[in-house]
Amino acid sequence: MSVIEDVRKDLQDFLAPELRAVHGRLDALEENMDTRFDAVKSRFSALEEVAAARHNEILARMDGLKSSLELDKRVERLENRKPQHPS
Repeated sequence: MSVIEDVRKDLQDFLAPELRAVHGRLDALEENMDTRFDAVKSRFSALEEVAAARHNEILARMDGLKSSLELDKRVERLENRKPQHPS
């Protein structure tokens, strides 16, 4: 065998098992990361639902305040209106 073939064989004998082991570890990490990302995604979905509910609640309160403020303005205008006396 030539020196190049010997080096190639030695590299393959050494690297192939190591690469398989690294590949297996990467696959396990990928599966673990997928599980973690799914958990994070579900947490964010739950938080998004809570935020949407709070947002809708705040909008409803703002509408109520707006209505009460308009009512206050109307009452104030009525109270400040001078009665008209027939001449």
